[in-house]
Amino acid sequence: MSLRAPAESGYSPGAATLRPDTSERRRSPRDGVVTEPPRSRLVALVLGTYAEMPGLSLYLNQAARLFGLRETTCQVVLDDLVREGRLGQSADGQYRASSGCF
Repeated sequence: MSLRAPAESGYSPGAATLRPDTSERRRSPRDGVVTEPPRSRLVALVLGTYAEMPGLSLYLNQAARLFGLRETTCQVVLDDLVREGRLGQSADGQYRASSGCF
């Protein structure tokens, strides 16, 4: 077996071009600002999840992880839904579907 030197093989280190991998595109803007979905979409996501899983009971940190939100945002949405009577909150802080809500 004979190995040819890089010059003989036609290889030139500067000639290689890299093409971007388009299989995974950016999901957030380049400047690093991450925006969250509009409130109506968050409400639909939360209520839809509770409707699909009867008996679901989540602490704030669990809900934030499940819905992919920052805890602050998640707390605002959940507390609003509790105030509206669409969700309930137990004495230990867990968020649950209100009876007769769905």
